Amino acid sequence: PLGGYVMDITGEAISVQSHVFTIASTSPAGVAGSTSVLTSVSLYDENGAVVAGPVDGVATTATATGGNQTVTFTDTITYPVGKHTYTLKGKVPSGVAGGSTYITTATTMSSITGQTTGNTISSPSLGFTMNTMTVKAAALAVTQSSSPAAQTIVAGGTGVTFANFQLDASQSGEDV
Repeated sequence: PLGGYVMDITGEAISVQSHVFTIASTSPAGVAGSTSVLTSVSLYDENGAVVAGPVDGVATTATATGGNQTVTFTDTITYPVGKHTYTLKGKVPSGVAGGSTYITTATTMSSITGQTTGNTISSPSLGFTMNTMTVKAAALAVTQSSSPAAQTIVAGGTGVTFANFQLDASQSGEDV
């Protein structure tokens, strides 16, 4: 996840033909065409359905300590009446260091049309920033349990527990 937002639409559903997000990162974004930009970025509704994308980020600025990139969706998205949550998700390059951050800002929403009236709606003034997301690698710690204690077992026995292992993913950035 790179961020999320809530749309609360009243009156009539709207269609938006273009969305632009700027993503600032503490991980260098590289140059245009670089493999260090986000890929397969999609916009999901609250049911987990893809409403736009996937698209790849485009590096706009790069420094040794971080960079910016833009993600532009040109798919027409219809926002229904009511309050709905949308989540921006993408693939972070494998070379990005743990602890790197991504800060997503919604910058532009354009070509907005009312679904019932067909009226053009002026583009809103955006610039809201979503929560900072921190890159954390997958991790799994495996340890042998002290239970059961050393014991003598009968040859040919069935259902004998001879070892237990503890799997700990609490320090992981995702489910393992």
